[in-house]
Amino acid sequence: MSNLPPEPAPEISIVICTRNRAAQLAAVLTSICDLVVPPDLVWELCIVDNGSTDTTAQVVESFVPRLPVRYLHEPVAGLSNARNRGVEAARGRYICWTDDDVEIDRDWLCAYAAAFRRHPQAAVFGGRILPTLEGPTPPWFAALADRWPLTTLLAARDFGDDVSPLSLDDGQVPWGANYAVRAAEQRGLRYDPKLGVSPDQKRLGEEAEVIFQILRNGATGWWAPDAKVRHIIPLRRQTRAYVYEYFFASGETLAYLESVAPGANHMRQSLAVPSLLDAGRARLRVRRALAMVFYAGCRALGANLRSLYCLKQIAFISGALIFARRAEGA
Repeated sequence: MSNLPPEPAPEISIVICTRNRAAQLAAVLTSICDLVVPPDLVWELCIVDNGSTDTTAQVVESFVPRLPVRYLHEPVAGLSNARNRGVEAARGRYICWTDDDVEIDRDWLCAYAAAFRRHPQAAVFGGRILPTLEGPTPPWFAALADRWPLTTLLAARDFGDDVSPLSLDDGQVPWGANYAVRAAEQRGLRYDPKLGVSPDQKRLGEEAEVIFQILRNGATGWWAPDAKVRHIIPLRRQTRAYVYEYFFASGETLAYLESVAPGANHMRQSLAVPSLLDAGRARLRVRRALAMVFYAGCRALGANLRSLYCLKQIAFISGALIFARRAEGA
């Protein structure tokens, strides 16, 4: 029997889910090595491997001497499944979530630790997501990167320099690359496996739906402006093809959420998402056809921003219609 005292439970668990992104994971782990850690903070880093077949295991192993890392495995593919595995394993009072394609600011952990102590009654926290474009960026994309709808596509999140309450009504809620949830509330709501990217689906918003439900149930949340990450945007995502792919997935996501929680889900709450499904399928097809005509005209005239609005509409409606058709055939 050991006479050593038990190790103290961590206050914070950082959780990163990954699948076949060894190089990107190495970059984010390198940035975690540079974090400023409060001297009295006990923390852990949980890496959830969701079935990688590349060198992810070797990358994680190489950081074991430098980080308090726990290497976890979730064999069932899907981001929600990986998140749920992280929730089950995390030992901290708070779970800080980030992605495997970011670089983390040195003061990120300090900022969250301070926010937790400043607002002990709160359950949800969020920080800045600052897109960083890998070059060479197409000129049209660079010119519009700070404009909607590309800001949504890039997962940009910045509510300013002031500490402020999160708000569902104002759409001031965090996103998946940079948020934190108190473990007690997090364990009360599992991530929906029918949301989140997997080899079989491209739906989005598994984390946004959990955050929505926690806040809707009466919990409070706070913006932590000094908790910053840089979201690395590869060239593949700087294309019109990816704009279509992203908003197609958004449309399918809304249609799914409306099928299980009509009117009471994060996408219907969001001020940025129109309630297109109220129009009915016939009208949706007409809207899509009109958007296609306007898209072709805007492209011909070089009106890139207007063409993106149209492309977003085409993709969003297409995703919703495809979900409806598949649901009928199920």
